[in-house]
Amino acid sequence: MKSVALPEEGGQQVNETPEQILDLRRLDEDHFVASGTIDAGNPIGTLFGGRLVGQALLAASIGVETMPITSFHAYFLAGGKVGEQIDYRVTRLRDSRRFANRQVSAFQQGQMIFTLMCEFHTPEAGFDHQHAVMPDVPPPEEVMPIQQFVREHEGRIDLSAVRNFSGVMPIELRPVAPESYFMRRSDQPRSFWFRLPGATMIDDARLHQCLTAYGSDYWLAGVAAVPHIFPTNGRELLICSLDHAMWFHRPVRCDEWLLHHTTSPSAGEGLGLAQGRIFDRHGRLVATTTQECLLRRLQPV
Repeated sequence: MKSVALPEEGGQQVNETPEQILDLRRLDEDHFVASGTIDAGNPIGTLFGGRLVGQALLAASIGVETMPITSFHAYFLAGGKVGEQIDYRVTRLRDSRRFANRQVSAFQQGQMIFTLMCEFHTPEAGFDHQHAVMPDVPPPEEVMPIQQFVREHEGRIDLSAVRNFSGVMPIELRPVAPESYFMRRSDQPRSFWFRLPGATMIDDARLHQCLTAYGSDYWLAGVAAVPHIFPTNGRELLICSLDHAMWFHRPVRCDEWLLHHTTSPSAGEGLGLAQGRIFDRHGRLVATTTQECLLRRLQPV
């Protein structure tokens, strides 16, 4: 779980670069550390879960020659502390001609806060189809950046939205029909464009996978809350991811616009399920995401 308590105000948002997001230092073959001193985009004040996912995938990738990542499943076990070193320990589960599997666990001060299992596979000739259809939405150039929307509607939307989304973020986020997030409650799917423009100079395809996984953690869980309440942490709601799973279907570049189309098939007993499909702007399905989150209604203040 990413957090168990809310601070009085949201965390300071910092414009991290992709290099800072994936900043790891290798101590030995399967042991890596990250400083944790910079963290952006998580208003509840703990380490952003996408950061743990991206760094763990990078740690797993370093010992696996050139195979691309095909899937991962991660669990958030405790809230990570900003400013404290993160230790990543890699366990090598399988190395074969076409497959590799790794488990990565993250620790702070000896406590495990996160664990991830992932699979790598060498591409091979085979069957190919895509039945998923990209929704008909405006291109990202015609969609307002989230910061612009919350600033222009500051007097009409939840104060927590202004606090959490008006500042700089390491990811460029443009929700389609933003009023359906901020002003209306419904059970309809939600779509948003995202990219990390700072990754333009990165050529390594697996780094783009790590950064896309980082970006996929933005706003996915919120689709489970939006039918009931404004989907961000504030004085009335605690929402945090409990796990995060992702399957990569095709090569992806995170510096180019990606559409995350999300829906929530179920919520109940304090938990919500969110699912997403990530398309590139040409309509190719590049990844599928799933998350379970804690949805805890707080007493209004």
